[in-house]
Amino acid sequence: MSRLLPNLNALRAFEAAARHLSFSKAADELCVTQGAISRHIKTLEADLNVLLFRRMTRAVQLTDEGQAYLQAAREAFDRIEQAGASLGSSRPRDVLTVNALPTLAMRWLIPRLPRFTAAHPQTEIHMVTSIAPVSFGRDAIDLAIRVGVPPEQAGALSGPRIDLRMVDDWSSVHADLLMPDVLVPVCSPRLIHDGDMPAEPADLLRYPLLHMATRPRAWPDWLRFFALEPPPMAANPAHGHFFAVVQAAIAGQGIALVPRALAENELASGELIAPIDRRVESAGAYYVLCRRQQRETRSIRQFRLWLLAEGRQAAE
Repeated sequence: MSRLLPNLNALRAFEAAARHLSFSKAADELCVTQGAISRHIKTLEADLNVLLFRRMTRAVQLTDEGQAYLQAAREAFDRIEQAGASLGSSRPRDVLTVNALPTLAMRWLIPRLPRFTAAHPQTEIHMVTSIAPVSFGRDAIDLAIRVGVPPEQAGALSGPRIDLRMVDDWSSVHADLLMPDVLVPVCSPRLIHDGDMPAEPADLLRYPLLHMATRPRAWPDWLRFFALEPPPMAANPAHGHFFAVVQAAIAGQGIALVPRALAENELASGELIAPIDRRVESAGAYYVLCRRQQRETRSIRQFRLWLLAEGRQAAE
């Protein structure tokens, strides 16, 4: 006798939508359209002859039947996942080689990696760092994280310019937006004298401005965004990496202009402060890059989706 089981795709759509209480977030997680999620759930409701969600103007809520079905679906998925894990415990590990920008790897990605490893213990991440343009034809890597502007976005964004090239050949590269490159001035609280907190961007010109050798136009473009004339770059020290300029700021040597994601820990601990709350998005963003023909390979897809979820959370 055949089993009367629901469509598995519809069941996955329901579980994701119920977990997020959002059709759009479920669509993002499963890499389908919001319309596909809605159709799957309508099909499931028709098959079960019950209403699983209450649809409101800007939100959805589970009905009592939906809540009970979610519990059953979660238990079923958990048992399937556990069975797969026990069967796969002797499988060889997948190894992904990821090439990331040095400071982003050290300050943003590596502290988050234990969450990926816990969720996907069969995938091992090998990390290499570089600021050079990525070459998927030459380099033995699976994914890369770079900051800049893809060809289709060229000229579309204003803001401080990024001089780094992301790849040497875009013809076979797939790019996912990871998070915006939001620049914020930061400094040690010891640099600001009592009662002398800057109120406007022009007030920052009273202090040494710490420059990045790989982003020489960041401070000039940021200041011009506020209609200010930047001082000569030679009058201020320059550093080769963001982690060096962050350390110089912590030491009280001046004010650094850095992507907020790269200084989030120091801002949270109070080692650094943002002397004025003026954030400016650069004319580029952080992207996850891979070979177009491999983007749906299981381990690459898993890592891409995890990275994009981390990027959305960081941006929020």
